[in-house]
Amino acid sequence: MKSFFFVPNPLSKPKHTPPGEADGAGALSALEAESARRRLDFVLNTIHEGVLAADAGLTLQAANPQARNLFGIAPSFCLGRGGKSVSLLEATRSTGLEALALEALAQGAALAKEMKFYSAGAERHFLVSAAPFAGSDDERWALALVFEERTRLRTLERVRKDFAANVSHELRTPIQVVKGFAETLLESPLADAARQGIEIILKNALSMEALTADLLCLMALEEGGAPPFGGAEETPVRPLLEEALAAVEMPAQDKGITLSLACPAELSAFLYRRLMIRGVANLLDNAVKYSPPGSRVRLAAVQEAERLVITVQDQGIGIPAQHLPRIFERFYRVGSGRCRGQGGAGLGLAIVRHIAQVHHGAAAAESHAGEGSVFTLWVPVRGSGAPPPAGL
Repeated sequence: MKSFFFVPNPLSKPKHTPPGEADGAGALSALEAESARRRLDFVLNTIHEGVLAADAGLTLQAANPQARNLFGIAPSFCLGRGGKSVSLLEATRSTGLEALALEALAQGAALAKEMKFYSAGAERHFLVSAAPFAGSDDERWALALVFEERTRLRTLERVRKDFAANVSHELRTPIQVVKGFAETLLESPLADAARQGIEIILKNALSMEALTADLLCLMALEEGGAPPFGGAEETPVRPLLEEALAAVEMPAQDKGITLSLACPAELSAFLYRRLMIRGVANLLDNAVKYSPPGSRVRLAAVQEAERLVITVQDQGIGIPAQHLPRIFERFYRVGSGRCRGQGGAGLGLAIVRHIAQVHHGAAAAESHAGEGSVFTLWVPVRGSGAPPPAGL
């Protein structure tokens, strides 16, 4: 088994020993320390994750075989044992990793970040956890870095995204053909039975068209870009919300649902206008879809500190608590009872979440089964100062 190089345990402190017990206690302490080192040696050499340890100056003190193989750290670097020293940057050649380590030391708290490295010519993805040791200033181990590989997960995600994007693109042309012929036939004289059948064809073609559009939008948002929704700019909020309400006015009227809006006329924010209209319209569509006839859906926007907070409240069937953590996931739907007859593919709320993230904000939901739901979308009023995502 490859050896893991250690310095004395930084968490153990010298204990005061009475003179008469010095020899025996010292021998026992040395045996205990050696036993502890062997146990830790075994654990760190057999786990799948790579581990690095560094002092406060980011000079490496330890590296297990997985970390040595990842970064090609030569055995001649006898870390922490009086041999040739090497810094974290020299060993890993990663300024991003160095920055993460420095930030963890400065904050005195554990941090985690997904990063990619190149090993043997291949790109590999890791969740890197940086955890500083709590203790006195003279301890040599100040920081531990743990590397959990996620390369396979990222590869599978890429395959999934590519498949969804390719299928969506390929479906667009035949869907448009079916839709076009159905619309043309409906403009000509038809028997009632034939007209009814063609109307069903058109309805399903429109559903497929909406699904492919949602998939392509979601793909673009996940990649950090979006369809041509225009750039971000200072935008009055009330007209934006009124446009989103107009998008669901007809289905709301069909169910006798009353739509209301509460928003100060002077409220404005730095927004990707068309993206935000899409996000709010998706929340309203969801509320109308799952609300009983004759109920009310309320749309409101306020400024809280430096955040624009948009809420959509309905009087619908509600969402059981166990489903709330997952409702913003793509294709996730809450039970057959809630979804029966409602249509949709479970992409609307996933798009809302990504639109919030494009604005450096977030989306959330509160609900109790049978008591309606409140969906909240918040974004910074003045923007985050970060550059806009590519493609926007």
